[in-house]
Amino acid sequence: MIVSVKPFSRIFSKNICKVFYATLAVLFISCERSNAYIDIVGPAMGTSYTIRLAPKRGSNLNANLIKSKIDSTLESINDQMSTYVINSDISLFNKIGKNAAVVITNDFKSVILRSIYWSKKSNGAFDITSLPLTSTWKSGKKDREYKDKWEPPSDLDIIIAKDKVGFNEIKLSQNSLIKAFKGQQIDVNAIAKGWGVDHLFSLVESFGYTNFMVEIGGEVRVSGKNIQNKPWQIGIDYPLTNTVPGEKIIGVVSLVDRSMATSGNYRNFYEFDSKKYSHILDPRTGYPIDSNIASVTVVAPLCMDADAIATALSVMSLESGKVMVEENEGIEAFWVLSENEKFRTVKSAGMSINLLD
Repeated sequence: MIVSVKPFSRIFSKNICKVFYATLAVLFISCERSNAYIDIVGPAMGTSYTIRLAPKRGSNLNANLIKSKIDSTLESINDQMSTYVINSDISLFNKIGKNAAVVITNDFKSVILRSIYWSKKSNGAFDITSLPLTSTWKSGKKDREYKDKWEPPSDLDIIIAKDKVGFNEIKLSQNSLIKAFKGQQIDVNAIAKGWGVDHLFSLVESFGYTNFMVEIGGEVRVSGKNIQNKPWQIGIDYPLTNTVPGEKIIGVVSLVDRSMATSGNYRNFYEFDSKKYSHILDPRTGYPIDSNIASVTVVAPLCMDADAIATALSVMSLESGKVMVEENEGIEAFWVLSENEKFRTVKSAGMSINLLD
């Protein structure tokens, strides 16, 4: 049975494994017939979600009820943390003046506190206060000659925007998020999807399921094993610019009771005078990263951690990123590096992956 609002991008089905894939270079592989699972899918957080359940014996599943609760939960998350919802808690904070405050939920507070934690661990490579920089680069140079042609912002524009960035300036008093200075803005997109996965994971657990997968926009968390009583098989894309997710897989990770997230530096970018500028910015410098790290995949117990760490590792150097991973128990990572039009892979000491080439 499939309860569907938005179909998968593509489904391959013959006498071989069926492959279901989502965005951000992650796919899900199952060698069983897809109708042996219960799939619940729909739109979520600007992308889509997938809940894949291994059926329980003797259960009388009301998939429509589960889906209703999932959609209600996702709507609540958007009302708190989406910068695309004009009256969300985060949007209201970004609009208020200095010393004003927005009362936020415990959920939103936990996301902010965990963001600060990983900001400290990564020495600022991960920073949810970098929205002024993101907006500046998205808008481009203010006084450019051709308004319909993007140009990189001026150094002065970047300096002004960077002066508004700093995770250490976030002010929380119990559940009040206080505006520390004029122009301070936050954006939790680099951790909120992972947190959303964790939240839906807990919701599905409350229905009594022990073998299932939750995915939002390519960020994944699994419980137990798949329908074959084997680890869930999660694939990672080659970081190729002219391919769709799932088209060419570099390796497959076996997961049991773990989460996985991938951050890529190869599909989204700005371009001016034949030069490409990454959409991933380094909050510490104010400029797009200039790195041969094409993608980073992180495995962790919680998806919100995997999500945040993958972003941080995309900004950090390979050497400093490896140190951070090795210093944090339960965290593993897999880097794909672009070198002379070829790819080289690096993994942390405990990372297990089946490379396909």
